[in-house]
Amino acid sequence: MRTLLAILLIVVFSFNAKSQQYALFNTKTLFDSFENPAQKSFVLDSSRQFASNFLIPYMDLSSLSKGNSNEAIRNLVRRGYSQTRLGEFTDPKTMREDVNVYLLAIRLFKYHKYHSEMGFSWQIRSETQIDYDGNLSRGLFYDTFQQFTTIPRVNIFNNNGRLQTYHQLSFTYRENYTKRWALGAKMSLLSGVGYAEFDASRSSATVNSSTLDLDMAAKFRLNYPEGGDFNFKSTLPFKNLGASITLGTTYTTKSGIFMMANVKDLGFIRWGKNSYSGSFDVTATNVPLVGNPGEEEDTKLQRALDDAAKTNTEQKRFITPINSRADFLISKTFGPYTPNLIITKNIFNKYGEAAFVNTIKSGTFSFSAIPSYNTDKNFRLGVQGMIQTPNFEMFLGTNDILQSYYASKEIINNNQATETGYHRGSIYLGMAFKIGYIVEHPMNMSWMPGVGDGKDRQSIFGRIFGIFKKKKT
Repeated sequence: MRTLLAILLIVVFSFNAKSQQYALFNTKTLFDSFENPAQKSFVLDSSRQFASNFLIPYMDLSSLSKGNSNEAIRNLVRRGYSQTRLGEFTDPKTMREDVNVYLLAIRLFKYHKYHSEMGFSWQIRSETQIDYDGNLSRGLFYDTFQQFTTIPRVNIFNNNGRLQTYHQLSFTYRENYTKRWALGAKMSLLSGVGYAEFDASRSSATVNSSTLDLDMAAKFRLNYPEGGDFNFKSTLPFKNLGASITLGTTYTTKSGIFMMANVKDLGFIRWGKNSYSGSFDVTATNVPLVGNPGEEEDTKLQRALDDAAKTNTEQKRFITPINSRADFLISKTFGPYTPNLIITKNIFNKYGEAAFVNTIKSGTFSFSAIPSYNTDKNFRLGVQGMIQTPNFEMFLGTNDILQSYYASKEIINNNQATETGYHRGSIYLGMAFKIGYIVEHPMNMSWMPGVGDGKDRQSIFGRIFGIFKKKKT
């Protein structure tokens, strides 16, 4: 029971996950077909016509334990504190976190001739990157979006960070261009929920129980609800609009080697007129930490920082890219064992990762072990279990089993993360069903979707590439 509670708490209190679900690549699951749009998700003579998660979200979540950051700040103020940074970090570290939750995914088998499939999905995405100094940064994460995005608190301004959250409403289509070569595309409408970016070039702070000395230069861009409080209305889509596209292809050689390549989520968001952009260069000494009777020290410190740094701020629109990336997979099946080598590289930053997915399948059950290594010099070991039939799939996994174990242990023992420690854990899970007619081969059935709708029908990608072909005379 305590172990189950730990797992539930990791899910409930988490909104951070840095990893694609590599073990789901090349599985022909519904998730695989939306993340890698050239992939099939239907099996002829076995699958039914419609696939969906039926509002059971695909949860791609992790926890990066924040610890008791408010208590940490109160302790710093009470005992005094001094910290300085100028220019580049002396011990640079980077924390990257992504969220990817499919609230709704629907896919249908369209035509038999080219094995055409199309689908619609609604995702919520969140992307975070924080550059910090391993020798200086403490108490990095806070309990609410507001506390991250307001003028920085102690420790925060010695880090440079970016957080972006948005809806992604998508249409996907795939088909076979030849018997071995398939093409797919995913076109998305984006709707921004919240954005925060902060870049400090100089920062120095000395704090004691009653005053603050501050020397700071920084730039920032923000878009979030007034007061920083999110409600149902502020999280609805169709605000701060943008667009993105994913292009994918697969190819299978005569010897059975499977290859897949994608350019994913190449797009942008235009944040609206209620956005804030600004910069400040502040030198202030003996700033009083004042407040109402009984008010906590962290609240006083927050107010003092806000008042000192509210200069050169204007409301204006701005455009930001989303986390676009390119990846490549190569695989071959040997009986029950399928190895997959996956390489991924972000387009707009230096991050990249290589993963080696080892999957063993027995009947409807498969187990995967996924060692990976990234350009931040982090090694991780993930595991996944999956039950899959032509009309049902369910999976449960983690991107980092060792860190997840330690995070669960901290929760079970009711321990808070230390000021300098960032305990992380991850878990992802999903389920999907197929309903409707069985998409049987025409030789086995007198009717099926897309058969007999026109013998001379040409594929969509065939018509697109046909403009480059020489016309017959």
